[in-house]
Amino acid sequence: MQRETRPEKSLSVAEEVHQIRVLAKKLRAYLRLFRGILPEKTLRLEEKRIQCIARELGRARDEEICRQVLRWLATKEKKASHRRWARMALGDLPKTAGRELDARKLLRARRRIEARRLRLLALIDQYPPQEGKLTESLQKEYEKSRRGMREALREGSPEAFHRWRKRVKRLGYLMELFCTSSRRRLGRLQGKLLRLGRLLGRLQDLRVLRGRIEGQAASTDRSLVPLLDKWMTRYRKEAERVGERCLSMGKREFRRLLA
Repeated sequence: MQRETRPEKSLSVAEEVHQIRVLAKKLRAYLRLFRGILPEKTLRLEEKRIQCIARELGRARDEEICRQVLRWLATKEKKASHRRWARMALGDLPKTAGRELDARKLLRARRRIEARRLRLLALIDQYPPQEGKLTESLQKEYEKSRRGMREALREGSPEAFHRWRKRVKRLGYLMELFCTSSRRRLGRLQGKLLRLGRLLGRLQDLRVLRGRIEGQAASTDRSLVPLLDKWMTRYRKEAERVGERCLSMGKREFRRLLA
């Protein structure tokens, strides 16, 4: 856990915002893993504090997501007109990530997330868990990801796919802690989950950009909406296919991966 939460250095503003938010998601996932082991009141307080840190950086991260998707479209699209639309929309965005994010706010977020990381490690030392409890919690998270997939496929709404994405990401973070050299099948499954998480993440990124464009009544970028819909359909189908493959095993089979 110390390895997976160790912060990197010498990052750009955009990279640092992303890293802090990823670390916040990992810490919140670990808190779920230790539910029933650590005091419930402490868990709720820590989750609230971590969520607050991530929320403060949300707008800066959304700006960077839109920028990344437009750059991607500007190189990925086959039609020259589509690439031109993406470049024009990119020109309408702020040039740097988090124009409203000053250095003091970023420094404060960095210090706060590091304090929460150290606090969680101290709590684990104070309340050493039994591995049986941890594997039981991991199995529950796996079942939640399976339910999330079924709900997303049944409802078909962007919100349902977003909930599924969060569950898959959380499961992936937790499985990193259990992947050892003796659990090779678990490691292979974790690799598939990483791919699924990337597909669902790209789907959500496209949705964020689409929402930004639609939220601007006088936007000249509305010609991108059908293009975004096309890519969202493609990523959704691929996510469904990969999800069916890596979340198909039942409780007993998944439990054997942890033996």
